[in-house]
Amino acid sequence: MSANLLLELHNEYQHFSLFADASAELIDVKTGTHWCMGPVAVQEDRELDPGHNWLRTSRSVCEQYPGRFKGSIEGSAVRFTVLGHLNAEMGTFTCRYRLDGPWLEVEILDVDAALPNLMFPTAIVSEQLVLPSGIGKLIRKSDGLYDRHAYRFPTHLNMRFFGGLRGDAGWIGIFADGYADAGVLTTQMAATPLWMKSLNRWQGRRTIRYGFTSGGYVGIAKTFRAWAKEHGLFKTLVEKIAANPAVGNLIGGRAVGFMMARPFRKQRYEDRCEPVPAKFQGHSDGVVTLINYSQTRRIMDECKSLGMNKGLFTLHGWINGGYDETHPDIWPPEPALGSIDELRGLCAERDPYLSILHDNYQDIYPQSPSFPNGICQRRDGSFLPGGIWAGGQCYILNSTASLEYARRNWPNLASLNPRGIYADTITAELFKESYERDHTQTRGQDEAMKRELMQFFHQRGVVFSSENGADFGVPFTDWIPPAYKYVAGQSIPLWPMVYHDCVIGIQGTWSPEDHNATRMARSCLENMLWGNMLFFAGFTAEDWPQFRKSFADTFHVDRWHGQIGTAEMTNHRYLTDDFAVEKTEFATGDAVICNFASEPRQVEGKTIPAGGYVLVN
Repeated sequence: MSANLLLELHNEYQHFSLFADASAELIDVKTGTHWCMGPVAVQEDRELDPGHNWLRTSRSVCEQYPGRFKGSIEGSAVRFTVLGHLNAEMGTFTCRYRLDGPWLEVEILDVDAALPNLMFPTAIVSEQLVLPSGIGKLIRKSDGLYDRHAYRFPTHLNMRFFGGLRGDAGWIGIFADGYADAGVLTTQMAATPLWMKSLNRWQGRRTIRYGFTSGGYVGIAKTFRAWAKEHGLFKTLVEKIAANPAVGNLIGGRAVGFMMARPFRKQRYEDRCEPVPAKFQGHSDGVVTLINYSQTRRIMDECKSLGMNKGLFTLHGWINGGYDETHPDIWPPEPALGSIDELRGLCAERDPYLSILHDNYQDIYPQSPSFPNGICQRRDGSFLPGGIWAGGQCYILNSTASLEYARRNWPNLASLNPRGIYADTITAELFKESYERDHTQTRGQDEAMKRELMQFFHQRGVVFSSENGADFGVPFTDWIPPAYKYVAGQSIPLWPMVYHDCVIGIQGTWSPEDHNATRMARSCLENMLWGNMLFFAGFTAEDWPQFRKSFADTFHVDRWHGQIGTAEMTNHRYLTDDFAVEKTEFATGDAVICNFASEPRQVEGKTIPAGGYVLVN
C-alpha cells in the first residue's frame, strides 16, 4: 500500500484505510480478514452508453485505459484526479466515505463533466468473483478470465450487488443509490462499479456500500437477501397467495405455452439477413395461424388427462395481427383464431388452473395506429430502435407512455376476464433514457414508471409476470420465465437463494427439438436443482404430438415443486471436484442431489445415477 495515508475510519465491524492513490485496506474486525483495493480502475475513454437499446457488454482495450488516481482531502470529502495514458489528467471527482454499522459507504460527488463515465472505487482483490447474472455466476481465477465486460441493470445483473471471495470469506458491494445509472466492469479478476451520466450530465446520488460475509457465495446471497427485505425489494409467495389465492395454482404445477398466431412478412427476415423458416415457406404476407382457440382447448384438456393436476396456460400471439404485430394496439384479438367468446372461454380456466395473456408495453411498431406516440428519443431527436421481432422493427416506448397505454387497454383486456397477465420485457430490459422535448426520461424515472406499470396490473388482481425477473419487480411479479443457461461449476443459484420463496421460476423447453429424452432429462434436472416449475412452451397444434410423451413422463418435477415451491432455498454446494454433482437445500428440510455426469457417482453415502437425482429429507 502507498505510504501516503489520507483517511482512516474504524468501528466494531470495520477498519478502513484510504491512501492517496485510491488504494485501500479493509479489515473485517470480527474475523481479522484483510482485504485490499488496488490503485487502478480501468476507465472508458468514451461514453459507455451512446443511446442504444442494448449495451455492448464485451469491451476492448482499445477503448479503455488503466485509470490511476491522485487524491487529497477536501473538507469532509476526498478529491481525486483521474490519470490516463502518460499521466494525463482526465478529470476530477469527490468522494465521501463513512462507516455505518457493518457497512462502508462510499458516495461519489461532484464528477467532472469531462469524464464520460467513472469506474470507482477500485476493485477489491479477490480469488473469485460473484455476479447476479442469470441464475448466478461464479468466476474463478482458474477460469482464465481475460475478457473485459460491462454489466448493467437489470439485463445483465438482476440484483443490485456484486461480490468476491477468498476461500470462505467474502465481501459484497450493494448499489444503495443510483443503480439505474450504474453497473459493474470486470477485467481479469477485478470487478469495479461503473457509473454513467444521466441525460448527458452528472446528476443524482451515487452510493455503494461494502460489507463482509462468510459462507462463500451462499453468505453473499443471504446478505443481500437481508438487505432486500429492509429496502422494500421483498414479498413472499405466502404473502402473495394470501392476497391472491390463484398464485397458489402454480405451486406443484407446470406451465404450458401456446404460440397461436404470428405475422409473416418476407422483408422482416431479409432485414435480419435470415432465411425464411420452413414452416412459413410458401406463405404470402399476412397472419399465419399456428394453433387456433379450439385446438388450444383440445390440447389443454389433453394436458389435464395426461396428469397435469394444476398449473398455468400461457396464450401468446392472440393480439390483433398475431405475436408482436401491433403492440400496444392489441385490440381486437386476431379474428383468424376464432371468436372472442372462444378466447374468453380459454381465459375462464378456474382453480387449480390459470390462463395467462401475453402482452407488451415496451415495444411499438410502425404499423401500430398509435405509432409514434410515446417513443423514446435519442439525443439527436431520432427514435430509439429496439429489436427486429415478429412484428418487424420495433421502437422503444418511454415508461410513462407504457402506463398510459396499459390503462387505455385495460377495459378491453378486462372484458376477457383474464386471471393473469404476462407483460413482456419490463424486468428484462436495460433502463432507458429519452430526450424528447417536455417528456425527458432518466433511467431512474424509467425504473420508477416500470414499477408503476407493474403495480397497475397487480392492483387489477391478476397473477402477474414479466421476463427474466429483477429485484425491483419482486413485490409485483408472481412468476418469471428466467433466461438461465447452465454452465457446470459457474452457474450458482444466487437468484433462488435470495428469492425462491418470493417468485416462482418457470424454466423448460422452447421448441420441438428440445423434446428428446436426453434434453428433457437435463432440463428436469436443472429445474429440480434450482426449485423451478417446468415449462412446456412455444408449441403449435402441429408440434403437440412430439411433446406428448415427454409431457407425461416428467411429473416428478411437479411433485418436487409441490414440496418446496414456497420455501426459502437455504444452501447450495458442489459435492465433487469436477462440479458434476450439486446439492440444494430448502427451509422445509428437503434437499435434492443432482448428478450431471454421464456415470453414477457416490456422494454422502448415496449412489446418484448418471443424469439423475436423489431426494433427501
